[in-house]
Amino acid sequence: MTTSRRWQAVTDGILRWVGSPVDVNCILVRGDRLALLVDTGSTREEGMELRRAVAVELGRQELAVVNTHAHYDHCFGNSAFSESTIYASEGCLTTLQRSGTSQQREAAESFREEDPEFAARLGAAPIVLPNRPVDQEARLDLGGIEAHLRVMGRGHTDHDLVVVLPDLGTVLAGDLVEESGPPALEDSYPLSWARVLGRLLALAPKLVVPGHGRVVGPEFVARQQEQLAQAASWCLGELGMGPRVPQPPMPFPPAALGTALDRAKLELSIGPSSAPVHQAPEDAFP
Repeated sequence: MTTSRRWQAVTDGILRWVGSPVDVNCILVRGDRLALLVDTGSTREEGMELRRAVAVELGRQELAVVNTHAHYDHCFGNSAFSESTIYASEGCLTTLQRSGTSQQREAAESFREEDPEFAARLGAAPIVLPNRPVDQEARLDLGGIEAHLRVMGRGHTDHDLVVVLPDLGTVLAGDLVEESGPPALEDSYPLSWARVLGRLLALAPKLVVPGHGRVVGPEFVARQQEQLAQAASWCLGELGMGPRVPQPPMPFPPAALGTALDRAKLELSIGPSSAPVHQAPEDAFP
C-alpha cells in the first residue's frame, strides 16, 4: 500500500488517517478482495476528504465501513460513504436514531467559540445511519485477512464495537482505548469498562489502535485497564458499596472523577445490561 499525506502505516495491510480537530483515528484495512474503513470522521467535509484519500489507495476496490460507536467524531462522516455497507452494533444504530440530532447540537455548540467553522460544518452534517447492524459478532473475509467485528458491551459507551484482525495481530479498539488523553467518561460505564478491556487483552494482541492517539501495545492497555479499575473502586467506595480508597491518580482530574461517579450511579440504577456481547477469546492471536 502507498501512503499519502495523511495516511500513516500501522502494519502491513493497515493505514491510519488522523482527522481534525479532535485527532480521531480512521483506519483502512486492505485485503485482496475487500477493504474496510473503520470510522469516518466528524463532518461530511471530513468524510469527503477521507473518501478521496481512500480512493487514492484503493482505486475501484470494494469498500465496507464500520462505526465503532455513535459519537459524532467517529460516524458523522458517514454521508460520504452512504453507498457502502456500514456496519455498527445495534446499540450504535439505536443511539443515533434516538439522540443523534441532540448530540449534534451539543457538539456543535461546544466548538462555537473555539472553532466556529468546524462548529458550522458539524452542525450541518447529515446523520447517515449504519445499515448493517451487528448483534454479537460479524466475520468478514477481506481476502487474505479476516476481520471480526465484535460487540464488547458497556465501556466507553453501552455499545462499543471493536475490529479484531487475527491475521495481523491487531485490534482496532475505538474509544475503548484512548492514548492522546484520559478515557472519556461522559457516556461511559465506569464499573464495567475495565472488565471489557480484560476481554480485549485476553486476545493477546500485538498492536492496539485506539480511537485517538498513537498505536499502542498490550502493556498500555493493561495500564489503562488498571486506571479504570481504580476509578471503579473509588466510585464504589464513595457510594458506600465498598471500602473507601484514595482518589485515583492521573490521568483522571477531579472533574472527570465527578463524571465517573455520576455515571457509576446511573450504571447501578439501571442494572446489568441485557444486550448481547461477544465473550469468547477462542481465536486469540498466536
